[in-house]
Amino acid sequence: MKKTILMLAIVLVAFLAIGCTQDGGETPVVEEEAPAEETPEDATEELPVDDTETTEDEEEPAGVVVEVAIEDFKFVPESVTITTGDTVMWTNFDSAPHTATGNEGEFDSGTLQTDESFSFTFEEAGSFDYICTIHPSMEGVVIVE
Repeated sequence: MKKTILMLAIVLVAFLAIGCTQDGGETPVVEEEAPAEETPEDATEELPVDDTETTEDEEEPAGVVVEVAIEDFKFVPESVTITTGDTVMWTNFDSAPHTATGNEGEFDSGTLQTDESFSFTFEEAGSFDYICTIHPSMEGVVIVE
């Protein structure tokens, strides 16, 4: 009986030894360490430099924007006075479509739907009457000094 137990122990040790040394046909996975990220001290790439000069003598865009609301089938205000180079911006707050069209064809917004806007910059002095071509009773004037 001692021989049988001894044989079983030898067989068991042999199986364990074989099991520990064979990979079963699979290639072991070796994880590589990711390269370390560059720190600012290690970085050699230079960032672009903005070398454009700005001076106080550079001109800012001239003029201001004056707003005219289109509401309740009226231009509000009906008359605005501006300086040459200023811009008028018309915004339609009505549910109906409207236009802002110079009587002499100086400008034309096309049809403005609700919440749409149109801007025009006046480069010459004068008085510019305009209407809504859809509702000609709507009138306004831009006076440019």
